[in-house]
Amino acid sequence: MKRQLTFILLLISTYLYSQSPLDTIKQFNYKRHYELILKETKNEKSKYSYSTQLKKFTNHEPQSNFEVLCLLIGFSDNENFKPYFDILTIDTEIFNLNENKKFKEAIEYGNKALEINPFRIKVLRELAYAYGETGNKEIAERLMIRTGKIYNAMLASSTISGTNIKDPMFSLGPKDGQYFIRFFMDCKLGNMGSGTDPDGYFIDILNTTFQDLPATFYFNINHVKKTIMKK
Repeated sequence: MKRQLTFILLLISTYLYSQSPLDTIKQFNYKRHYELILKETKNEKSKYSYSTQLKKFTNHEPQSNFEVLCLLIGFSDNENFKPYFDILTIDTEIFNLNENKKFKEAIEYGNKALEINPFRIKVLRELAYAYGETGNKEIAERLMIRTGKIYNAMLASSTISGTNIKDPMFSLGPKDGQYFIRFFMDCKLGNMGSGTDPDGYFIDILNTTFQDLPATFYFNINHVKKTIMKK
């Protein structure tokens, strides 16, 4: 009887340990879930912890769109999250190295950049290109799969693909929405602007043409604004 009781208690403790407040989220909403997810990513005992999901991401393990979204949100409060520095410096440098066919230098530079911020879409793309040009097709494909994970997480963060300001997509960086339209949707960018959604969050507003029809997409980058204000 004592053994049975011990076994039951072990099962209960295992069940409680595996539960997370994020397990009940069926659809991401920035206002309701951003802070909740951010807190959970800092809990090392959680399956959604930043370290756990980063390991899966860099080891090319299967991840749900929600797990990748949690990973991106976890990084949005990281000390290495420097969105505008990335755009003006890191993205430009690796692009120039590839333009000048300095592929080995681009690979070295890109890998070092990803050690600091693993979610730089531009760096992932340029690094994949450099590897492809040097014959490392398998590594190039893996890097593009990483970018695909980010795009799909962005897409899944909105119930209507970010086409309504009331339900924007999550975008980690201030240019990720542009990359989403150009590279994931394969559409040309039109007018670009910014504003706030009904909850007062800072939003990127990007216009394009999709299937011969004008379309506007909205991306929540309020965390970028908070990061800049803190620094």
